[in-house]
Amino acid sequence: MPSVKQDAVQEIKDRLDLVDLISEHLRLQKAGRDLKGLCPFHQEKTPSLYVSPEKQLWHCYGCQKGGDHFTFIQDIEHVDFRGALRLLAEKTGVILEESPGAGRQRELKRTISKLNLLAAQYFHHILLENAAGQRALIQLESRGVTRASMTEFQLGFAPAGQRKDNLVRFLRKHGATDGEMQEAGLAIKPDGGGELWDRFRQRIIIPIHDEHGELVAFGGRVIDDSAQPKYLNTSQTALYDKGRTLFNLHRARKSIHELKHAVLMEGYFDAITAWQAGVTNVVTTSGTALGEHQVRLLKRETQELLLAFDRDDAGLNATQRAIELATKSGIYIKVVRVPQGKDPDDYLRAHPDGWPNLREHALPEWEYLLRQALASLDLTDARERRRGAELVIPVLAKIPEASVLEIYAQQAAGWLRIEPAALLRDVQALKSGAKFPSSAGPAKFASQSGPLPPPQAVEGNFQKDEGYLLGLLIERPDLVPEIAGELRAVSFSAPAYERVFARLQQMVEAQATVRPTDRLSEFAPDEQGLISAVAMAKYPELDSGSEAALRQSLEQCLQTLKINAAQRRLKALVAEMRAARATGDESRLVTLMQENDRLAHQLDALKDLRHGQG
Repeated sequence: MPSVKQDAVQEIKDRLDLVDLISEHLRLQKAGRDLKGLCPFHQEKTPSLYVSPEKQLWHCYGCQKGGDHFTFIQDIEHVDFRGALRLLAEKTGVILEESPGAGRQRELKRTISKLNLLAAQYFHHILLENAAGQRALIQLESRGVTRASMTEFQLGFAPAGQRKDNLVRFLRKHGATDGEMQEAGLAIKPDGGGELWDRFRQRIIIPIHDEHGELVAFGGRVIDDSAQPKYLNTSQTALYDKGRTLFNLHRARKSIHELKHAVLMEGYFDAITAWQAGVTNVVTTSGTALGEHQVRLLKRETQELLLAFDRDDAGLNATQRAIELATKSGIYIKVVRVPQGKDPDDYLRAHPDGWPNLREHALPEWEYLLRQALASLDLTDARERRRGAELVIPVLAKIPEASVLEIYAQQAAGWLRIEPAALLRDVQALKSGAKFPSSAGPAKFASQSGPLPPPQAVEGNFQKDEGYLLGLLIERPDLVPEIAGELRAVSFSAPAYERVFARLQQMVEAQATVRPTDRLSEFAPDEQGLISAVAMAKYPELDSGSEAALRQSLEQCLQTLKINAAQRRLKALVAEMRAARATGDESRLVTLMQENDRLAHQLDALKDLRHGQG
């Protein structure tokens, strides 16, 4: 791979959604959980290029090209990896290795990360082990936060007492400089200068992680509700941008994938209480309105989002903004309506088992907005119905799909007791510039020589071959060391497979927690196409979480590799024995016949073993 720091590559991917990037060059349409479009790299009339928002990969099942952001730009712009890197860095504002200040920026991020970990340990200790945290501990317990949740979320307390520099003194003992603490957003200079103070004082502390699980910031809630502001976050740092971070996403990802939807709430304690109530697919913003980058983060994980905001004016406005933003990104939205006067935290503390009922009665986004527009009207009154029509028309005008627009126009017309066609005419008039009063599957792998079918195109049995094995190990690289010996001993059908498996072993040896799809640039173009194809497929044993099923599949894949290798060698032996007979080389012929018999017996044994496993 070119000598480029992996964090620059990853930062570009974090800032730029692959679907948005590819959509700039071709039109994509929904295809299950993925999207598809006409491949720009070969002539075709039926779309065979698929994009996975969840895995941030693309693959064309016609020409077998595939990969990530960089591979696509390399192919579409006809540049090498470094050229693609420069183009995407300019597009996203990422500072590259060779740019002035890039080395210091990376070192600063490492320092901030180290200080955050130390601060989190300090705050957590004060809450649970120090008398200074007693009041905060009592307050958390009165809110129903369990000790288990305090540990899971590593909640803490920032004391003040007679001093305002408790954390500062602690971090200095661990070698932190004043400048580093300020750069990390953990300390501030009071107006007019003077001694360094802790940024967080007399606050319950909630650690904030990015989507990869790195501790990037803190949120602090006052223990005295008369103090302001009620919530205080780490200021923007080299590591933290609150508009680009979703609280709890790193914990929720597994659940989001399993449940096939995410739940978005407003506050940290909404998420913690929801987690305790079994809603483990919950994320929140950090006290700000949902932003475009946060929508992109969610879109990578799921195509469905449940909104569960407060019922006050701020919550209603946040819900409307979230619907408008997420809808533009193609995410399906439903809105959970918490009973009036309650926020999700209050409701779930009072009704720990109440979430399934709320979720069951959630409304699709457009129905929710239409009901909100009409909520204060008496629709038995003709004048109120006229006002209602004026209020729903701008809502309907925001619906992008014609078929969906017709469905909701019929629903709104039923409530208003008017003809849907009349509403649709007014909607079209508004879109044309008229003024209206404003309202407040799984893929089965073919051989390398033939095209692979698109995801979810093939149902039924899977061919447990080297492609299937690669797909399992790409998702679970921790299993590579267990079968490394057998991998070295088998023969693959194509050199690309052999190179990919060898490189995969090297990656895992160097970094046990490696995610191969994050480091596609380290593979050759044909290898990237191979990886993108297998990584975008669906694997029942991974979806089910069954370790027994996973290990059985690994064993079946290895057996298939041995069976296929034996069959290829037996086929080659036929030609070699024919040549030995033709030349009269009896000694060579005997050796070949012995190898043929040995392989034939080995093949029968492997097939018997496979048959016995079903």
